[in-house]
Formats: sequence, C-alpha cells, structure tokens
Amino acid sequence: MSKIWIILIAFFICNPVLSNAQCLSAVNPVGGTDNLLVLEKKSLRVISFYKYGQGIRYFEGTRRSDFDRISKAYYNYLTAIIGYGLTPKFTLEAEAGYFINKTQNYNLTPAYSLTGKGLSNAVVMAKYAIYSEPFERIYITGAAGVKIPFSRELQWSPDRVKLPVEVQPSIGAYGGVVSTSFVKENSGTGMRYFFTSRIEMNTPNKEDYRLGTSLYNSLYISRHLMQPWLRDNWTAILQLRNEIRTPDKVGGSVKKSSGSVLFFISPQLNFVTKGDWYLSGMADFPVYQNFKGTQLGAGVGFTFILSKTFRL
Repeated sequence: MSKIWIILIAFFICNPVLSNAQCLSAVNPVGGTDNLLVLEKKSLRVISFYKYGQGIRYFEGTRRSDFDRISKAYYNYLTAIIGYGLTPKFTLEAEAGYFINKTQNYNLTPAYSLTGKGLSNAVVMAKYAIYSEPFERIYITGAAGVKIPFSRELQWSPDRVKLPVEVQPSIGAYGGVVSTSFVKENSGTGMRYFFTSRIEMNTPNKEDYRLGTSLYNSLYISRHLMQPWLRDNWTAILQLRNEIRTPDKVGGSVKKSSGSVLFFISPQLNFVTKGDWYLSGMADFPVYQNFKGTQLGAGVGFTFILSKTFRL
C-alpha cells in the first residue's frame, strides 16, 4: 500500500495543479498551499507542493539560547491535495504527505545525524459553503475531517536507535481537523483579503505519546497584477501566519520542552500558464518565536506549488 501512495504522490507532484489566488472571480482561490472555499460542482482541483524547512538556532522563550546539541535540522516534504465539488455547496478533499527526509545533524565528533523519511498522514475533509454573497463578493467556508497515519509504528535508525519525535515522518496517531475560511474580493482594484483558521487535534500513539494541539491562523492580502506588460496572469500575495502549539504529553505528563507561539511573514507570487496551470513560489520568514523550555527555532523556509482545476 505504501508504494501505491508514493506513486500517486509522485504523479501529482510531476503532473499537478495548484496555486494561490488568481484573477478575481467567484471560483475557489488557493491561499498559501490550501483551497480556501468549496469548488464548483463536478470540478476537480489537484494541488501539489514541495516544501523545505530548517532550524539552526535554539531558543529559550523568546531569547536565543547557547544550547547547541543540534547544529541544524531540516526537511524536504511533498504533498498532494485533491478536492472534488460534489454539489455547489459541498466539497470533498483528501491530502497526503511524504517526507523525503527529516534530518537532525548533531554537534558531535565524529559527525552524527539521524534521518527519518516516508509517508506522514492522510487527511480526509468535508467542506461546506456557510455563506456566499456574490454581489458583495464575500464567502465563508467551514470544514472538518480526520487525520489518519499511514503507519502506527515508529522508525528506527540503521544502528537501531529509535528516532526522536522531531524526526519521525509520523508519530502514528489519529487526529481531527477543523478549519474555516473567509474571503472578501474587490474586483475594481484587483484586491483579495483572506482569513483562515485551522486546528489539528491528536490522540495518543501506541507508546502513549500525544502531540499538542496546533492552531494555525493566516491573514492574506492578494493583488492581481494587472499591468499590461505582465499579460494579466500574475498575482502577488502577502501572508501573516500565526502558529500556536500546546505542549506534548508523554504518558499523560507534559513534556517540558514543547509548545510554542510563532509568527511568519510569507510573500508569495503566482503565475497562470495558457493551460490554466498555476505555478507559485512562497518563502516563510519567522518574525517572532516563543518556545516553552529550550527548543530549536524555525529558520527561513521555501515552498513551490503547482495546481490545476479540471471541470468534469
């Protein structure tokens, strides 16, 4: 089964469809790497993206720490998201991710590192159009779903060391996902305003390790670049994202160095090809980091996105 999912994800990465807000219309925009609204009936949207993330500095609260156990942590991640418009107000969506690697390099002599890789989790969601006002161009969507691990077993290194949680592609636990999206458009100025909120809750895994609840809030400002020399197919987006994570629990006890509040600024640029393929690039710049205990902070990250909507 794992090989089948890898093939499917690779197919969508190489033959994809995705992007962010395009020209202004009532069609479902994409913000960051997500669909924001429901899709039109009998339309299929596929979003695929590659993301690189890293961490190189430790923090204690909001201050940088001189703790240096890990010199660098980084990952390369692929995701495919498929959405289908079942009715004008109801959309089904599924997503799956694959870590090419999750690596930690340790400050040891000789050099030592630990790497995990493989499928992470699948998320299956149902989206519903709560409010839609085409004349005012205001749209609100709600969604709920489940998170399913591809494997419940934790990974070990070749020298039989159990990989730390931060390196596991999945901790093997089920969970729930709830999200909402608000979109306001101004066709006269080419501006769009988005707000999204997503909460992910987790159950304990087989070893009674429970990831903390995660809350993601994003505010987007999007402008369709209508200058003649750009040929009417470029969109610029600026995102302010907040990530709140409650502490993890091990055997019912709170893990000391876990839990955080982060803010990122993420500029994004989208391009639409002649065949309505959407290409997008995005960078994540951390502007505020506050950690409980001593933790490795987030560095600059990059995401490349490809998307397309098929009308069946």
